[in-house]
Amino acid sequence: LKKCVARTAVNAMVVMRSLVGLVAGASAGACFASGMSPDKPFPSLTQCYRHNEEACCKSAHDHLVKSALADLLAPACLKEYPMLEDLFCALCDSESVWNSDEPTGVFTGGHVRLQGDTVHLVFCESFLKSLWGDQDLNQATTEFDNCGLLLDSEGGGKRVVVPSAQNEAGEAEIPNVDSFLERISAIYPKLVLVNGAAANVRLLSEEKAKAEFTDWETMECLSSSWMFSTSFAAFLALLRW
Repeated sequence: LKKCVARTAVNAMVVMRSLVGLVAGASAGACFASGMSPDKPFPSLTQCYRHNEEACCKSAHDHLVKSALADLLAPACLKEYPMLEDLFCALCDSESVWNSDEPTGVFTGGHVRLQGDTVHLVFCESFLKSLWGDQDLNQATTEFDNCGLLLDSEGGGKRVVVPSAQNEAGEAEIPNVDSFLERISAIYPKLVLVNGAAANVRLLSEEKAKAEFTDWETMECLSSSWMFSTSFAAFLALLRW
């Protein structure tokens, strides 16, 4: 039993050291993505520019986010969906830091939970409603129909998905927001390292996260008002420039 406890503690420390990027003196408060404390990025972020006042991302992370969006949308549509951009930039927010860990190797902080080799990101209903064009989250949205989305196909490669279009079974290609988050999780930029490997990502609605993680008492979620505050900060920074 003592050996098992010791092994668990060692594994947790390995995850912790990898999470913080082996930064000397790193402790709780380090960003999940960079492994360092949030700071003003230099060079400035060009994709996740809303976080240029203080960010948990570096230029390399920003590049991965930009590439992921470029794989999802046609060039003409890259600036059509601000909330989709904000979804992809969630780990760059300065609040994406870990502040607690358990002996089991579970690390949590606000809206982020790192468990094993998977990072879970939780989004509030207000955020998802804005993303969904203020439409019913339990129904398909027409928000992305004008451009379509380039998603992985079962046979390999990409195919164009028009979210509210009906498939051969008479159902919407993407029937609700949870289905959308699941599809996007597969192509979400992998910005967090665990034991030297890129962690998988799961995007979850607050409702689904609460049902799944009953032990996560300090869970928070990203809201549309949160995104407004970061946007306003970026606007003020632009005025000062």
